[in-house]
Formats: sequence, structure tokens, C-alpha cells
Amino acid sequence: MKAQHPDTFTPQLPDDYASAATQFQRPPVQGVQFHHPVPEAADGSAEVGKDYRHMSADLQVSGQAQYTDDILLPPNTLHAAFVTSTRPHARLLSIDASAAVAMPGVVGYFGADDVPGDNMIGPIMHDEEVFATQEVTCVGQIIGVVVAETEPLARRAAKAVQVTYEDLPAVISIEDAIAAGSFYQAYGNLLQTGDLHTGFADADHILEGIIRLGGQEHFYLEPHGCIVVPAENDEYTLIASTQAPNKHQVYVASTLGLPQHKLVCKTKRIGGGFGGKETRSVFIHCAAAVPAYHLRRPVKAILDRDEDMQMTGTRHPFLAKYKVGFTKVGKVTALDVDLYSNAGNSWDL
Repeated sequence: MKAQHPDTFTPQLPDDYASAATQFQRPPVQGVQFHHPVPEAADGSAEVGKDYRHMSADLQVSGQAQYTDDILLPPNTLHAAFVTSTRPHARLLSIDASAAVAMPGVVGYFGADDVPGDNMIGPIMHDEEVFATQEVTCVGQIIGVVVAETEPLARRAAKAVQVTYEDLPAVISIEDAIAAGSFYQAYGNLLQTGDLHTGFADADHILEGIIRLGGQEHFYLEPHGCIVVPAENDEYTLIASTQAPNKHQVYVASTLGLPQHKLVCKTKRIGGGFGGKETRSVFIHCAAAVPAYHLRRPVKAILDRDEDMQMTGTRHPFLAKYKVGFTKVGKVTALDVDLYSNAGNSWDL
């Protein structure tokens, strides 16, 4: 090293050492699909085994396929951002949205008191709130929604809403739930066949243990999103990235206190779902519909990836406590398993 100044050094290194990155030129993408002949059936048909072109393949590979976030919006559309719980279980002491609504471009804050219809929803039983009222029962539960002229402004305003909590005991793991006796009533099932005691008596060996299966994030490439467009005569067009448009129609109508025939839900395509967009997209749409109802302006809500993972849940984790008996030649004579599922804070599929 050569000193130019007592506190400055200039490295004497070859030019190709200036960066560890190498230049890369990506060639045009090409693909080939090979088709094999399918023999004709006796009646002239040969449908089974035929190769079919995906109906939207050209649109998708060329980037022309439209997803919820790509749809051209009406000029007066508002953007929604959600105020969500930062506690797993807590009592809501106060919600102060004054700083948020004072921001230029913010149109309003909406919560449980603004729901014109029913604040309770749920695919099995109505045990889930659109907006939390007195307590929050998980991190990511919606407390309120801010709407503004732009999405970045709505997000900044949502962060400005001050929520005061009183923390309550939380059940986090399956082991916590077992210890607390926290079970959904009438949800368990018993499968039994044969004589368990005789099976263990006939066993040469008995093993006991625990198996844990972690939850899986569905991780669809397109996050949850929706658009609510009010029309005349209390009619609404709902656009959603969902596997179950009918559920959106049913529960948004319930939230707004309107008959279902007043709402039409459309889903052109979704960027992956895998079950994660069957019921867990409904509450987002219900919450976004409330400001659209009061302001009579379209509202769009698109979750960021971190919000999506925090708010919508996963495939359920499981824990199995097993006891198995078997003979010297490996024949299982008895199996006793207690299988527990972390079903979350509300009844779901």
C-alpha cells in the first residue's frame, strides 16, 4: 500500500481485482416442447394422453397476463393499508388514528365501529372478526384500515396509528395448548379398530416417541390482493386473487349488510394459491370493502410479502405422540397415536 496522506491509502491492485462480480450477458430465452403421437381409439377418439396447449401460456410468458395488481383502476381509486396487531394476545385499550388522518392525501381510517353489517365472519363458524374490537388473538390480526390517494402514503399513515395494548397470556405452541387445555370443542375425531391392549400384549417390542411436522407457508408468487368497486344502487364489483370467489361474495355482502345478489366477484387468474387463497383471502376483502362502502370510491388492497405471511397463516403444524408395538419380524400389532394440530386462532379449513 502507498500512503498519499497519513489517513489515506491507495491500494495497488490489478484492475480485474476491483470487483468480485463478473459480467454476465443473458441470452434470449428459448424453449422446446416435444409432442408424442397418440394412437387413435377404435371409435376415432384419442383424448387421453393428448398434449394440450395451456390457454394462457402465451400471455403469461410474454408478460401480458393480468393479475389483480395489474388491472387498470378508475381514476378515483383509493389505496388501503392495514393496521394489524403486534401482539399474540392482548386487550385493546385505545386506538389513536389522529396523526394518520391528518396527513395530506389520507382520506380516512376505518375500524369495527364503521362496519355497516356483521363484523363476524368465518368459513366453518363465525368466530373471526373483520376488525378486532376488544381483544386481538394473533399477530397480524386486522385492527383497522387506512385509505389514501397512493399506496406509499397509505402505508406510512397505517404505521402512524397508535395502538395501546394490555398483554394477556398467549398460547403459542401445540405444547402450550395441550397444557392449557385449549382445544376446539367437538372438533376432534377418534379412529379405532381392533383391541389395542391385546395388540400391545402380543408385541415383542414397543416404541414410544413424538413426531413434529412444522407448518408450511403456501408461498404463492402473487400475494393476496383485492379491488372493491362501488356502483349504483348499492351494487359492487369485487376483484380478488382467490380460489373461492363465492366466499368473497357471501362474506363481503354480510360485512356490508347487503343481499348477495348486489355483489359480483371476479377472478381472472391467480399467481398460485395451493389452498392458501381459499378462505384466508376473505377477511382482507371484507376489510377493504368498508371504506369503499362509506366513501363510495373504489379501494384497492395489495399485501406485501411480509404482510401476507404474517396475516394469512400457513398449513397447520402437527404434533403426534405415538406408541407402537411390533413383533420380531416387524409386524405391527398395535398403534396408539394422539395427533394434535395447531389450528390457529379461529376455525378454518
